[in-house]
Amino acid sequence: MLAAFDQRRKKPSYTIPFFFEALELVMIWIIFGIAEATLDVSQWNTLTYALCFVWIAYTLNKLKKVLIRQTVHTW
Repeated sequence: MLAAFDQRRKKPSYTIPFFFEALELVMIWIIFGIAEATLDVSQWNTLTYALCFVWIAYTLNKLKKVLIRQTVHTW
């Protein structure tokens, strides 16, 4: 069984959450870039800036919660 040898459940990973955070930030940039029809952030609408700020704040909150849950198991 693969789960018996899976070390990800015992050792916390600090790089994976930051990797997914970076991917989500790229996704935010791409989605709002498609919505605004330009990938240049300086040409976006004010409403887009507000929505982008809310979405980034939400993802940073998720990252904080994931990092708090990272504990070293001794079993």
